[in-house]
Amino acid sequence: MGHAYRAVGWNRQKRIYDTTLALGAGLCLALFMALTFAANPLVTAETLLIRAFAASAFALLHVILSIGPLCRLDARFLPLLYNRRHLGVAMFTLALAHGVLAFVQFHALGVISPLESLFTSDGGPGTIPFQPLGAAALAVLFLMAATSHDFWLRNLTPPTWKALHMAVYVAYALIVLHVAFGFLQANTSPYLLGATAAGALWLLGLHLVAAHRERAADRAEQASRAEWVDVGEVATIADGRARTVSVAGERVAIYRYGDKLSAISSVCRHQNGPLGEGRVVDGCVVCPWHGYQYRPQDGRSPEPFTERVPTFRVRVEGGRVLLDPRPLPPGTAVEPARIASAAAPRDERELYVGYMPQSPPRQARHTRAVVLALFAACLAVVAFVAIEQAPLGAGQFEYGVVREFRGVLASAPHPHLRVQRPGGGVSSYLLVAPGKHGADALVRDFDGRGVSLRGSLVHSGGRTMVELEPGSIALADISVSAPNVIELGRATLRGEIVDSKCHLGVMTPGERRTHRACAQLCIRGGIPPLFWVEDGAGGVQRLLLVGAGGEAVNERVLELVGLPLEIEGVVSQQDDWLVLSADPAGYRRIEKSEH
Repeated sequence: MGHAYRAVGWNRQKRIYDTTLALGAGLCLALFMALTFAANPLVTAETLLIRAFAASAFALLHVILSIGPLCRLDARFLPLLYNRRHLGVAMFTLALAHGVLAFVQFHALGVISPLESLFTSDGGPGTIPFQPLGAAALAVLFLMAATSHDFWLRNLTPPTWKALHMAVYVAYALIVLHVAFGFLQANTSPYLLGATAAGALWLLGLHLVAAHRERAADRAEQASRAEWVDVGEVATIADGRARTVSVAGERVAIYRYGDKLSAISSVCRHQNGPLGEGRVVDGCVVCPWHGYQYRPQDGRSPEPFTERVPTFRVRVEGGRVLLDPRPLPPGTAVEPARIASAAAPRDERELYVGYMPQSPPRQARHTRAVVLALFAACLAVVAFVAIEQAPLGAGQFEYGVVREFRGVLASAPHPHLRVQRPGGGVSSYLLVAPGKHGADALVRDFDGRGVSLRGSLVHSGGRTMVELEPGSIALADISVSAPNVIELGRATLRGEIVDSKCHLGVMTPGERRTHRACAQLCIRGGIPPLFWVEDGAGGVQRLLLVGAGGEAVNERVLELVGLPLEIEGVVSQQDDWLVLSADPAGYRRIEKSEH
């Protein structure tokens, strides 16, 4: 036998394939992070990684979904299909890294469990929660990655396994919705929206073209299953090769070998590989994916192997091939049809078999060109997303840098430390606990008293916060000027409710749609809410948000966090903070048409 079955192990081609895949993924991640960091030097590492993994996984998913129809259009793409499961597992790994980092970043360290936060903190009136959509897509991808091994292929049977893995299209639809209702809501560039739509249209168009090409090639299929079907001229079938047609819903490979014609199912029993793309070698049809063999006259694998495929009756009349579309039981022997001894057309195509250590020369050149093109396309897409994403905030969190602060503690409406400035005046530092928690419990016994404390600074645009080190507050002989409150009058402002801790620098970005669930969890845990107002010219104001009587409003604003709002209230200046006092019942949601 010229071609024997072999276990799918590591060989030269597989090593090149996986090395190229790892290199490509690494370059995509590095390029996205480099471009994002160049434009936003204060971006947090978590945000860099979350977005880099997401962009790389999404780009790779488009490559994976393109390979199938490309192979149906041109058999030279088959080397990409051979190890497509490796691409799928790599894409799942990137998506899993994105999901785990986002899950920890946005839903951990709060007052409710992370899972409860995932499924409850992103809702609200007129909103579609995008994070549960992403979690559902990740669950589908996990199921596919977990069953990618041949063990599951054998035990589930190829048809069931194939049907299960068609769920990748469900995952793709969920991911597109996840992007549309999440990332694209915070990054409103029309080019990003256009790129996402173009990716979906590319895949749809590619699948439609492949399906149209197959239908055009399979017009021999007739309505009646009992009739013989004319599938074309004998002269068009090259010696040792097959013509693949679709009859009565079945893919059939009609092989010519010498002066004989035989027809068998084109679906390999191993992994549903395309037998019609193979070749007759030493009297057996060789599957191009893994080298499985079948005798064309009876659809049986040579002993000691036991795989069998359905066979079909075939005859020749007037130089044309007629096929009985009714499949015979797998392994049924059928007398081959005899043909005239006229010379068969020459077939210049090279046989690619996946387990072989090296591709044929022309096939190798084509594969290298395609891989380089895919490389360039993925890098271009990732770079484009990095460049087009909205500018990130300029806040800063001095993580791990612990300083000492001295001043007078005040607990209303939110804990803050009033610090006397050397040149006169008082600065107020909002106080929070580690994680997504307010500092109320830590400062309860020190209200109105001079203290010293330790913590890490969070600051942006002249607004300052301290993340307290638990147990670091101690009484101190300190006094500061009385609170200086200046009422500035009533105003109607448009903006967005954000949590002060993330927005001032712990997370970048700490606002808009992608951060909504985290902001809800932070405010639920006692973090002071801010009203973030942009003036359209790049200017920003951050106002501490309180009720009409100056009380905390955390629980009353949760459903409106992260949404465009209009608030009418009284603006005052208390020390160096602007404060907006208004009853949450009077907040008004701004519709998109009003923007």
